[in-house]
Amino acid sequence: MNTDDLYSENLGSQLNQLGSIASDSLDAAMDTDTLEMDGQGADVQDTVDDQEEDDEEFLEDDLSILMRAWVNERNAPDLLEYEGTTIENLMELVDFQTQKIKSQPPMIANIIKVDVDRVKYLVRSYLRTRLAKIEQHAMHYTRDDMYKERMSQNELEYAKGFVSLEEKHMRRSFLDQLPPHLRGLDETAGNGMNMVTKPNLDAAVFCRVRTNVGEFQFDTSEDPILMKRNNIFITRYNIIRNLLEDGKVELI
Repeated sequence: MNTDDLYSENLGSQLNQLGSIASDSLDAAMDTDTLEMDGQGADVQDTVDDQEEDDEEFLEDDLSILMRAWVNERNAPDLLEYEGTTIENLMELVDFQTQKIKSQPPMIANIIKVDVDRVKYLVRSYLRTRLAKIEQHAMHYTRDDMYKERMSQNELEYAKGFVSLEEKHMRRSFLDQLPPHLRGLDETAGNGMNMVTKPNLDAAVFCRVRTNVGEFQFDTSEDPILMKRNNIFITRYNIIRNLLEDGKVELI
């Protein structure tokens, strides 16, 4: 079986699944109309909303996942989880499309090339955003196990190399001229201030709710707020950090 046959089979399988989802959505919509006549439309509408969320999650492709991760990464003050599987899938698709261009007419080839370039730009921007964050707080990220797990192997090696080069540069430039007790790069002052910089987790961010969260306590001094799908909030990053990691909200 060649590559084209394999892609045809995968496409046929996806179309069958999409047809099943469309049929389920139609049945849910018909049930909504019936129950609204009995005064129960509100409950059914919630069911339809849940069905739409499930459909969107199923239909979300690697490009959509990377685009959301890219926006989140650009707006979050700290380093987020690396989308390694998504990157690998997209690069395999890019390689396949690049080979396919050679056998296509000029017009079709140009259209495919535009799509390929768009994916390449997104991948590069995503990786550059992460590297910029790593360089800004390299020493902190290489010492925190949580952030070390969030980095790819290449990113972790880059971060360690960056810390080593930065330390060598500072020692050669001025640290070696200071008394030994003043040459440390990770000391803590008497007021508790540490020389190792960390991301500001209390920075203000805008977030959009992706799935119904329910009542959520933004601040201990305030009443819980109902977070419904597509609601937009401005708050401190640290408050919605766990929701972002769980995929319940996205940064904008």
